[in-house]
Amino acid sequence: MRINKNYGLLVLIFVLVLLIIAGQIRPAVAEYGNGEEISESEYKKYIQLVKAIDPATGAALEAGDKEALTYILHFQIMNRYIANQVKETDEIKKEAEKSFSQFETALKQQFGTEKNTEQYYADNHVTKDAVKAFFLDQVKMISYFSKDIPDDKKKKEYEEGKKQGFFTQADVRHILISTEERSKEEARKTTESLVKQLRSGADFAKLAKENTDDTGSAETGGLYQYNEAQPLGQTVEAYRDAAMTLPLNEISEPIETEYGYHIMRVEKRSEQTYDEVKKQIERALALEKENDFFNSKLQKIITKENIPASMIKKQSQQPNSEQFIPNQTVPDE
Repeated sequence: MRINKNYGLLVLIFVLVLLIIAGQIRPAVAEYGNGEEISESEYKKYIQLVKAIDPATGAALEAGDKEALTYILHFQIMNRYIANQVKETDEIKKEAEKSFSQFETALKQQFGTEKNTEQYYADNHVTKDAVKAFFLDQVKMISYFSKDIPDDKKKKEYEEGKKQGFFTQADVRHILISTEERSKEEARKTTESLVKQLRSGADFAKLAKENTDDTGSAETGGLYQYNEAQPLGQTVEAYRDAAMTLPLNEISEPIETEYGYHIMRVEKRSEQTYDEVKKQIERALALEKENDFFNSKLQKIITKENIPASMIKKQSQQPNSEQFIPNQTVPDE
């Protein structure tokens, strides 16, 4: 009888252990490809990474936005599926380190001290190694989608971008007289008066600080420096065309845009060559291919997805796909 009692006790303990283990094992959040899985734990860690790297997106995830949660899951699947097909070369590692370094620099500029930066990682429950791995996967994806882009397509993209000012680097001073709170006639007269003063030798920076309605450039004396980070091609057409064609250091006639009237002076201007921006163009075209894969092909490799109901708190619109793609670079060939 003692043996039977001991045996029964062992069976009971074994059953209890199985129940505990079963309670701890959770089904995969997603399955894709040839049986690959993303566990709930891996998914939640990835969400923490996105929150740390992109706080704006993180806010939607924190709010339990279903579309944002689904989008991030799909992005994680694409990350893994593509990155696992790319060999980790020294050049890819170098570019990933570069992206991470840019991220670190931005954090230090925002938080001021190394201690505050370290606290940011702690507060977001992520490590530097995890963030580095994230950027490594992004570079791998860009490397993957950069393959087989024809040279003629890159050159065509360059010519189109050049016409639109995306490869023009320029230092431009301007004064904006807005038509938001004054009539067009009044704004025009004010602008013409300022043009006369400038052509008579008045200091442009001083007049800009005193008169411009453009708060973004008032403190710099009306100066904008257009480059890859702040492309001239993203400005309104009339302004852009003037910046690309005005003779250097000449005071423009009043230039009308949707914002009002501008007075412009181009102080420096140059145009980047194809070779100088080739990698930038490759990255842009690679991102187009990446977005196409995400929107039209990814769903075909996903065999299961099941975001835990406890994480979903509200429905919303799907976020912009480019919103979740951090700064990425294309490895040199």
